[in-house]
Amino acid sequence: MRRRMVLISAMATAAVLGIGTPAAPDTDRAGERFPASREFSVQVLSGPADMVTGGEALVEVVVPRSVPVHQVGIALNGADVRGVFRAAEGDQRRLIGRVDALHPGSNRLTATANGDGLGRPAAELELVNHPGHGPVFSGPQVRMYCTADEPPWNLGAVDEHCHVDQATVTYRYRTTSGEFRDLPADDGLPGDVAITTTTEGDEVPYVVRVERGTINRAVYETAILHEPGTPLPDAWTPTPGWNGVLVYTFGGACGTGHWQGRTTGGVEQDLLLRQGYAVASSSLNVYATNCDDVTSAESAMMVKEHFIETYGPDRFTIGWGGSAGTMQQLLISNAYPGILDGVVGEIGYPDERTVTVNGHDCRALTGYWNETSTSWTAEERRAVTGYATPNACTGFMFFDGVDYPDRGCADAIPVADRWDPETNPSGIRCTISDLVANVYGRDDNGYGRRVAPDNVGVQYGLQPLNDGVISVDQFLEMNEAIGGFDVDGVPTQERSAADPAALERAYATGRVNEFSGGLEFTPIIEVRPYRDLQGDFHDRYRSWMMRERMLTAQGNAHTHISWTGPGGGAVPEQMRSEALAAMHDWLRIRSDLAERRPLMGERDLTVRSRPAGLSDGCFTDDGAKIDEQIQYGVANTCNELYPYHADPRVMAGAPLAGDVLKCSLTRPSRDDYAVTFTDAQWERLVGIFPDGVCDWDQPGVGQVPLEGVWLTFSGR
Repeated sequence: MRRRMVLISAMATAAVLGIGTPAAPDTDRAGERFPASREFSVQVLSGPADMVTGGEALVEVVVPRSVPVHQVGIALNGADVRGVFRAAEGDQRRLIGRVDALHPGSNRLTATANGDGLGRPAAELELVNHPGHGPVFSGPQVRMYCTADEPPWNLGAVDEHCHVDQATVTYRYRTTSGEFRDLPADDGLPGDVAITTTTEGDEVPYVVRVERGTINRAVYETAILHEPGTPLPDAWTPTPGWNGVLVYTFGGACGTGHWQGRTTGGVEQDLLLRQGYAVASSSLNVYATNCDDVTSAESAMMVKEHFIETYGPDRFTIGWGGSAGTMQQLLISNAYPGILDGVVGEIGYPDERTVTVNGHDCRALTGYWNETSTSWTAEERRAVTGYATPNACTGFMFFDGVDYPDRGCADAIPVADRWDPETNPSGIRCTISDLVANVYGRDDNGYGRRVAPDNVGVQYGLQPLNDGVISVDQFLEMNEAIGGFDVDGVPTQERSAADPAALERAYATGRVNEFSGGLEFTPIIEVRPYRDLQGDFHDRYRSWMMRERMLTAQGNAHTHISWTGPGGGAVPEQMRSEALAAMHDWLRIRSDLAERRPLMGERDLTVRSRPAGLSDGCFTDDGAKIDEQIQYGVANTCNELYPYHADPRVMAGAPLAGDVLKCSLTRPSRDDYAVTFTDAQWERLVGIFPDGVCDWDQPGVGQVPLEGVWLTFSGR
């Protein structure tokens, strides 16, 4: 992996926001730089200059006041491209052009002042072009099974990269009765088309332009209010249908890829479109299709680039999605900051690897309880799991399937191509470790290095034991019999052990999200309809897990807002709507403050821009908000309404941050237990844990700091 340095400073704000960097000023005279008024500024508006894709880029050239605009020359690789540049609305010195026909690899764009003479300003910018089918930074691509030519997409013939030649455009409209329908092809609008008012106060027909195509081997969708026959918004001229903000949506669940998918995060969303937001997503931003945040980030960057090249730069981009859709937003914002400017999540988790630990624990515990002859009450089981109900483990077991090669394959992958230990040992292994092997590396067998499961040293039920809920004999029998799973998902008597090299990469690259990268300055609003008591695995504890990690990384949580409310009725939609409005306000204030205070640090900008009155809290059944800082294990109003619970690792003594994949070990001591062991019981305990028990006061094995942001992977 290679670290791409991203400067977080006033001059590099554009780079952090994913819109390129200004070119260095001309330095013809040794040791002398032209004053700002005499410099050209050249930057890519559609994405980082070294990560241009698809052969084109939207570029801005700001002309210094010392140069007449008509004397500006712009060239790409020595060829004149001045003709594609036009002045932006209201600013004749901002020239914007969509530059195409970029060569693969390095390209040189130059801006000069025509004429002779010492000291004539000039600037140049290197644009590095990558294929539209990728990759850019994710490394060698896995085998992909195409679906773009099948329902529901039906986009036409695909090539070897699952790409189609051209995007398709269709129109939908919202009826006055609140339905989306296809817009008839004949002239004029239907009589039942609704009229909507955007956040900017513009009243427009509720007609939506939907574009579908392929980018980075994914099917993408964009949607924007637009009436056929009227000008589209572009980089030079805005139109009243778009409020200038892009919302990027992400889908949930977790699947191990190798196929193009049949859904995106969803773009036909009334709450967003009716207010004038543009919406974008792709099939590789749905974790059920592709549970890989690196390729999700890459796809989002590339789709956003295409959107900007089509419609012009957005003011900012808001992430949107629930469950693993929130997970993706947090991981992308931390490891690839600037693709998203703000996170609006629902019922989410901080990352995939640490929540998958719960799935493995639940499968092991459930296997034990199904086989033991010892009587366990429902309350004893619940106490060991830490959840609100004992059946919550059934839901969490969904996660662990992604670590077993024969369980996670999509229907699109032919059975004959899948791994089988006897008939096809070289087939596709549908595991996270193999899908993301560019990150974790491969072992001597060619398999992706295993990050999970690992339960060596874990004392399941330690807290219930000390609380007197379960007996010493129950505790010993459970930990003696719990076992583990091998690399192929086969149950073993031995406990599961992760690969130390893979563990270190998981932390160093940000797959375990410690909130120490871009989340230092990315605002987060996460909402959680409360369903703990129904056994839902989207439990409230995950919100506190995020908060714990942020407090550890930043010392405070000024950039994180958490709301909890009832699980049903109208309040969840109310929370979504209010979260969207609050994030829009937060980012608008931040953008304005950044213009006034260009030297202010990124985190300070975010903290000082938080709207007045925006705070943690919870909502009652009637929609009333209680402003109250979230706190775990404290008696307060929100916790009485919506109690926190825990998980099996917390009940085994793990910290609430939940960020330890493999614990450090220590010799057990009788002083660490609130119960008394007989000598025979103690000898049995030591035999169960010959290498020691978890020392949760120490960092986990391989738990190193984040190496950097915008990492590029080579697959080695």
